[in-house]
Formats: sequence, structure tokens, C-alpha cells
Amino acid sequence: MAEAKAPVDIYDEEFYNNLKLAKILIDQLGRNGDKQICRKWIGKLISMETIDPVVKKNRNSFFKYMLQILRKAVKDSAYKMGFENANQQLADDHYMCKWSKDKRTYIATKPLPGQGALVYMAVARDPSLGWDHPSI
Repeated sequence: MAEAKAPVDIYDEEFYNNLKLAKILIDQLGRNGDKQICRKWIGKLISMETIDPVVKKNRNSFFKYMLQILRKAVKDSAYKMGFENANQQLADDHYMCKWSKDKRTYIATKPLPGQGALVYMAVARDPSLGWDHPSI
């Protein structure tokens, strides 16, 4: 990642402080692809050389928003990294399916770690006719 110049005014000082914080947060990200994307965007911000205070203010506003996203990503990646193995085991062997007593309803669920669950449900009017699998 390119280095920023020493602070010149309040906007540059704020940018420089945000840059230090961003470097710390990027190192805490779990995926290398995410790190590369962040470095690319920060490089674009660093290359934006201007003396216009409005441009600097907008640059810093974007950077603050990016830092919020980075904080959330670090928090999420820490959760995913810590529970990745447990979630994989859960996904591998925790599939559930049930028939109702009258065999009219079938439900199946499978957890999707970090995303929720996949639920399938089917209902038949008359289970004695068997389940229909129409050809497509």
C-alpha cells in the first residue's frame, strides 16, 4: 500500500489517522482477497492529491464509511474464523427431515453456517396416491 504524505491541514491529519487505523484493521481481516480489495481502495484515496478542502472532506467521509465496513468485516471474519470448523461439522452431519403422522407433510432442514438454514416443505392432498414427481 502506498504511503501518505505528512499531514498538512486538519483534513490531511484526519486522513493520516484513518490510514493508520485502516492498516491495523486490514491486518485483522481473515481473507487475503478482502485485504487486497481494501489496499486497492486505500491506494486510490492516497493517490487523490488535491488542495481543495471540499474534495478532502468528501475523501475523508468516504474513508470513515470504509472504516465502518472494515470494522464490521473484521468482527464477522473473527466470528467465521473461530467457528469455521464447528460450523463445517454441523453442516456435514446435521441434516433433519420428518414426515407428519398422516404422511401428508414432509419437511427437511439443513443449516447453512453463517447464513441461516435451508428449509424444504412439501404437502400432498392424498398420500395414498404417492408423491408425484412430474417430468420437466
